[in-house]
Amino acid sequence: MSSVFGSLIFILIYALVMRSVMWHSGRMDIELFLADLEGRFAEQRRRGVDLLVEELTDAERAGVTLAARLLAVDGPVTLVLRGGRRLDGAVRDCTRTWVLVRGDGGDSLVPLGAVVGAWPLGRVAAGEAGVGRGAGMGHVLREFAARGVPLVVDHDAGAHRGRIVAVYADHVDVEAGEGPVGDSRDWGPGARVSLALSGLREVRVADGRW
Repeated sequence: MSSVFGSLIFILIYALVMRSVMWHSGRMDIELFLADLEGRFAEQRRRGVDLLVEELTDAERAGVTLAARLLAVDGPVTLVLRGGRRLDGAVRDCTRTWVLVRGDGGDSLVPLGAVVGAWPLGRVAAGEAGVGRGAGMGHVLREFAARGVPLVVDHDAGAHRGRIVAVYADHVDVEAGEGPVGDSRDWGPGARVSLALSGLREVRVADGRW
């Protein structure tokens, strides 16, 4: 309270001094008046520029996607997938729908919709134009199916090892293979399960890198 009162006293004294200085012998000191006026205008301009920079920064950030920030990461990154599992590695590629991460266990294709957390992400982001649309997740899965690639699929419905035999509008059919992983051991080799695309968390080639 005392500091506020002191500030008010200072402002009052300053105003009285400036008034007495600007007006001398009944005449106004134009030079001091203009200097004071220019000082106030300069302060207003500075505040205006700071406000503009803040607004532009907010507008720029509003257009930055997670894919753009992931693509700009130079070094190791940790992703937290839906369900809480962590995935550590380096970002090898990233589109608007998926990110490819290389870790100690090989390469992982992760739908961006399955990423619920990531760190460290710097302030720098790749330009949105640099984030390619690329092949969508469905196209990649269809290519896996066409080539008969053995996969490990981490899904909300469990972990499954096998081959994708059909890709539909919103789900895939996976045929269990040898060397069961997770829940696929419950159905045995040759059994098929249909998995919703919305539940995909990670797709890995069974023998490591692609």
